[in-house]
This record gives sequence, C-alpha cells and structure tokens, in this order.
Amino acid sequence: MKVHELPVDERIIRLIEERGIEELYPPQAEAIRKGVLEGKNLVLAIPTASGKTLVAEIAMINKLLREGGKAVYLVPLKALAEEKYKEFRVWESLGLRVAVTTGDYDSADSWLGRYDIIISTSEKFDSLLRHKAGWIRDIRFIVADEIHLLGSYDRGATLEMILSHLMDKAQIVGLSATIGNAEELAEWLKAELIVSEWRPVKLKKGVFAHGELFWDDGTVQRFPPQWDSLVLDAVKTGKQALVFVNTRRSAEREALNLASKAYRLLTKPERRYLKELAASIESNPTNDRLKEVLTKGVAFHHAGLGRKERSLIEDAFREGWVKAITATPTLAMGLNLPSFRVIIRDTKRYSNFGWSDIPVLEIQQMMGRAGRPKYDKVGEAIIVAKTEDPGELMEKYIGGKPEKLFSMLANEMAFRSQILALITNFGVESFPELVNFLEKTFYHHQRRNMDSLQEKARKIVHFLIENEFIDLDLNDRFIALPFGIRTSQLYIDPVTAKRFREAIPKLNENPNPLGVFQLLASTPDMGSLRVKKKEMEDYLDYAYEMEEHLYESIPYWEDYDFQSFLGEVKTAKLLLDWVNEVPDSRILEAYEIDFGDLYRVLELADWLMYSLIEIYRLFDPDEEVLRFLRDLHLRVKHGVREELLELVKIPQIGRRRARALYNAGFRTTEDIIRARPGELLAVEGIGKKVLEAIYRHFGAELPKIKAKKTRKGTLDEFLK
Repeated sequence: MKVHELPVDERIIRLIEERGIEELYPPQAEAIRKGVLEGKNLVLAIPTASGKTLVAEIAMINKLLREGGKAVYLVPLKALAEEKYKEFRVWESLGLRVAVTTGDYDSADSWLGRYDIIISTSEKFDSLLRHKAGWIRDIRFIVADEIHLLGSYDRGATLEMILSHLMDKAQIVGLSATIGNAEELAEWLKAELIVSEWRPVKLKKGVFAHGELFWDDGTVQRFPPQWDSLVLDAVKTGKQALVFVNTRRSAEREALNLASKAYRLLTKPERRYLKELAASIESNPTNDRLKEVLTKGVAFHHAGLGRKERSLIEDAFREGWVKAITATPTLAMGLNLPSFRVIIRDTKRYSNFGWSDIPVLEIQQMMGRAGRPKYDKVGEAIIVAKTEDPGELMEKYIGGKPEKLFSMLANEMAFRSQILALITNFGVESFPELVNFLEKTFYHHQRRNMDSLQEKARKIVHFLIENEFIDLDLNDRFIALPFGIRTSQLYIDPVTAKRFREAIPKLNENPNPLGVFQLLASTPDMGSLRVKKKEMEDYLDYAYEMEEHLYESIPYWEDYDFQSFLGEVKTAKLLLDWVNEVPDSRILEAYEIDFGDLYRVLELADWLMYSLIEIYRLFDPDEEVLRFLRDLHLRVKHGVREELLELVKIPQIGRRRARALYNAGFRTTEDIIRARPGELLAVEGIGKKVLEAIYRHFGAELPKIKAKKTRKGTLDEFLK
C-alpha cells in the first residue's frame, strides 16, 4: 500500500512522506486493512524495526483529527518516554500538542488537559487515574508499547489494570516484537491480531562455538576461536556490534577487553572526538571506567550508569562514534538502538534461586536489535555457546517460540495496591462490584477460575479492613477511609503505609535520621541494599551501636529476616552519609555500588520521605516532629547538613555550591542579598549563569560586570 493511498487527512500523508516513507511495509498495510483506522483494537506483534510505532502514530493522529479527544502512549521506561516525545513533536505542526509525564505520583497533573498526546510510563499514568484527573474522560486512544511486559513481575499488573479500566472507553493498540500467546492477548482485548516475521532488514541467526559460526540456513562460517573476534570483524568492515552479557561487571570487563583491540581500528578524527566526549563526563568510579573505554571506541551500558551517561552512549552509538557496546539486557527493552551485529554472550543468569536460562522472549528481544534499516541489507544475531550444545541453543532460542505471558495480578504486592485503588479511587462500593471488575482482567480471562480470584481478593479486603484503610457499613458496602485514600493516591504499597503508621509513636518519641531511614528501607517500596557475607558482622556491630536510634528491634541471626534487616541498616547508613555530605565518590566506593544505584536509592528515599510526611499528617501530628521530617526530606533531596537548608532552596544551589557559599561566609539568604556580584563569583562553582539565576530568584537583574571589576551596588539595592 502506498502512503498516498491511506484514507487519512492529507496532512498526515504529507508528514509521513517528508520522512522519506512512500510505501507501507506488509504488516503495516495489513493493520490498515484490518480496520485500525476505523477504531478497531489491534495487537501488532512484528519484529523490531518493522514499523510498529508508525502504525500507532497514523491511527492515533487520524483518531484525534477526526474525533478530537486525547491519546495516551504508554511506555515502560522514562528514557523511552523522552525518545517518543522527541519523535512525536512533528505532529505539533498539525495543531496537536504533545506532552510527556513520568514523575511525581501525587498529582493529577491538570496541566495535561491542554495537551492532545500524552506520553507516560505505566506507573505514572496509573497514578493519574487514581487522582481522577478531569481530562482522563477525554481519552479516545491508548497505545501500550512493549505490551509483552504484561508478563513482567514488577510492572505487569499496573499495565493490565490500566487496560482493564480503559478497554470499554478507548481504542487500544498493543505493540510488541515477541508475544508467545498473542492470540490469547488479542482475544482479551477484543482486538484484531497481526503476527508476522516480516522485517525490512533480513535477519540471519546463528550459534558461535569455538571458532565456528553455525547459521540457521545450514551454512558454517569460521572465525578465530574467541567470541570477541565477531565484534572486531564487524568493526573492521565499518559496522557496529551490540554485545549482551548477564551482569554489569561482565559488561565492564568485556568493554575493557574489546577497547584495547578496537582502538587501533579508529581513525584519528574518531580518536580526537571520543577523547573530547569522554572528557565531558563527570568523574566517579563507574564513569572513570566508562571514560577509559569510550576513548577507544567502546562503551558499556547498564543500570549502574546515570541517565545522562546512558543517553550520551546511545547517541554516540547512533552517530557511529562508538563501535561496540557491551550491555545488560535492559538495553533490549524498547530503546531504538539497532546494530548490524548482535552477539549474545550469555544465555544463563544468576538469581536468588541459582543459575537459570534466560527466557526465549528476552533472547529474541535482544536478537531483534540486529539490522539497521536504511544502512544494512541484513542483520546478524549470534548466540555464543560456551559450554552449551550449539544444536540445543539453536533449537531453543532461534527455532523456539517465546514463552506465554501470564497475568501478574498473581503478584500479591501489586494486587494489594490495585484492590485498594479500586475501592478508594474508582468507586467500587461492594465485594460483588469488585468481583465484577476483576472479571475484566487478563488474569480472569486466562484462568477462568473466579473462585481463586475471589479468595485472593477477599484476603486483601480483610487486610485492608483490619488495618483501617477501608471499612464496611451496615449493608456491607465499602467505606473508603482517609488513610486508604491517601495511601492509594501516594502510590505506595499498603504494607508501606501500615509500617509508617505503626512507627508514629516511636517517631514522636525519638525523631532521628537513622531511625527514619531504616524505616524507609524496611518497606517493600524501597528495597534495601544487599549485604555481603564479609560485611554482615560490621553492619550488625553498627546496628547494636546505634540501637537506641532504630525503630525496630534487632532480630536474632536465626530469623529468616535477619539478612534483610542488615540490608536495611546498610541502606539507612548510606542515606545518613548522604545527608551528612559524604562525597558521592566515597559513598560509591564504601558501599560498592554504581552511580545509577545511588540515584535510584535517593529517588526512592525522596518519594518515601514525602509519603511518610503525608501519612504522618493524617494522625494528629506533632508540629515539631513534622518540621523535623520536612527538613530531613529537604536534606535527602539535596544531600546536605541542616545548616545548608536555607541555601539549597535557592535555584541551582546544590550540595556542593551551598557548602562552598557557606564556607565563604554566605550562610543565609540575607548574606547573599548583601553580597556584591564579584564576591559571589569568587566562590567555587558560581559562574555567571548561576549568578543570573540567583538574581532572578530574588527578583533582580544581574548588573553588568567588567573584567576584574564589579559594580558596587548590592542586590538589596536593586530589590528596592
């Protein structure tokens, strides 16, 4: 089907053709023929780079231009939300407004009512549903990108409940490269189904074993025996390679190994550019290792890196500067980062249950990254057989079918939170009404066992009543209590809220940072750091030393939760170091974590501190304790001691600049207001842009400054 033949607004056709697209791929054309433009739901299960997003875009824009309303595009990752936001802004030329929202789970984000296309993570959109944002009723179209994540243990239930809420109110399009039971999923959504292996770039798949590469077409190719020869071969021919490994340390180690060999294949301009790029990265232990390999044309990519560094690597790879990336499987989840050759070094990984095979679905997601449209006629996906039988790997991962998706409402933590939300935020007034809603879920569609689902729901309802999240009236109808309503709005597990409430007497009696941090770390929403065997004795000693500050008794070492408790103490100690201004580099080294791990701990602690304050406010708060909690929250947000709290409230003044100002004698906002511009510029970290932001904050303009001279007037004179 030619693009100009599409039965849509001419402006849509023009913008698509301006991208250089004149004809639809076969699966795209089939989606049009099956009625996606007429409002039919669709599940599109086709390979990566086969044009799934374009189908969703055409149907979405067509719907908005013809019927009005709003469209929501759901993604699993914040980085993917930003990527889609940049892509979709092209449609603003048609008068449509595009927004992205990924953070702050305690807001209805009423500002989104001014936008037509809203890109969001599933978790953020679920929180918006709970806050009953007025614009929600205008949603006419919803896209679930990476819909196979319905089967993800930690986020699947959220996506399932969103679709259950909206399936009778909006057109749904689900996108994925790999779904083992696509027919069952489409049946649940009452959707048309398109499953295709068609790709714009042919994909060759093979297994590499000791120098021999066995392709799926029966041919055999020979290389040097080391698997990294596959990477160097690609780079020598002007191509790029993605290597998937099972751990962060493996990603870093293999990047270092490849870097020493890839460097000699770079041109002088490439070496110069990569050196400059590496120099732009802020220094910390993980980043220093990244900088070392980046100068040689190689990078590693894992969750331990900061978002800024991951983005820099992805952009440099797309632009061809980085020749090879070694990555953990998170890179395969949706990001648009294709490569000529994908090498899967590991098909096993270690978990709490020991070594296990990586699922077929995940391996096939990784293989799908091979082949770059417009650059390659063929992409190559290669699995490395180390001790495994090549034939078995070929049969399982290359010829095999991905696993079936199963509803994750079986995850009690997720189910508990969703049951509470249905009662407190979605107007479910009785147990029969609750059961009626649950009959709409994928869980019920799959299992057809309402007795089991009712029993699970009944146990959770009893828990919620017992802990005063909800109550029953004389007619056995639910009453949503303030504690339950606020817990659901805050988007925290009811068990977390229960722990916060139970800790209030101890908090009132002994408000202290370590006790609060251990409380946060003990919740299911936080997840504490792991304690290694060699650390256990040290953290146990620390716990006994600080016992009077803790809100929880130290368990006996025989108790099943003993190691978890030590992990909570470790996490609490890290947060205590953070608010006492221990430098980032020392924290990373002392706790043997990466910057990305530190960022996630701080992000969660920030949110849970806010939630603790909100729960505390419900129960006759002590104003002095409330002030302590608010100050501690600000300290967590900025990583500062108490004396810097006044300074960090000023824009662009973080922990380092605040400490530099304080040490230079500027200890209050009054000190800064009275200072001359030149005096502030003399403080480390305070440049002209920061100074301008400070002046704007106080409602004044920065006076013109000549070299080595400053105007004598002070800021308070300008304020007058």
